[in-house]
Amino acid sequence: MSFIFGGVRGREDPELAAGNRRSAMHYARDVNDERVLADDRPTIRRGNHWVWLAVAVVVLAVLGFAGARGADEVPLTAACQAPAIGVSSSELIAGQTFYYRLTGADDTPYVVTLDGEPVRGDAGSTVRYTETDVGPSLELAQCLSPGLALAAPAGDGPHDLALLEVADDGTTTTVAEVTVQVSGTR
Repeated sequence: MSFIFGGVRGREDPELAAGNRRSAMHYARDVNDERVLADDRPTIRRGNHWVWLAVAVVVLAVLGFAGARGADEVPLTAACQAPAIGVSSSELIAGQTFYYRLTGADDTPYVVTLDGEPVRGDAGSTVRYTETDVGPSLELAQCLSPGLALAAPAGDGPHDLALLEVADDGTTTTVAEVTVQVSGTR
């Protein structure tokens, strides 16, 4: 029981409360009141910091995955009759990874060149290249390639990314071309 003398109603004197608790504990020990003695034991309060850590890890993983997936998405509609190249950005920094996609006829071998040199875009194991005399060729599935990754060239200025169609006799025809601007810094 706490007494209030001129204070705010409901406010308890800490010294008086501690004294009352000690008196109750002495009495409980004398009569061996296990219920009161059990209430006085300090309770172990386990925090939920592990739950918050797990939530933070999951959120970061989802954000990281979403950010990585957005980088290789190049908006390009499949067009079987009109070959084309789509790039993630037409302004690049030297050495920066950029993404491109191809569209064109199925069952037709295509070679991609950067400034006239054949290149092989990286898409993991989803693209199979066949070595030809003009460079590594690939065939499209359902008239569209997956996002292909390529490093921007080191030289500043415009660079041409071209799509070449390979004929049965090994000759090539340029069917699509896009220019990207490369600079050393942004």
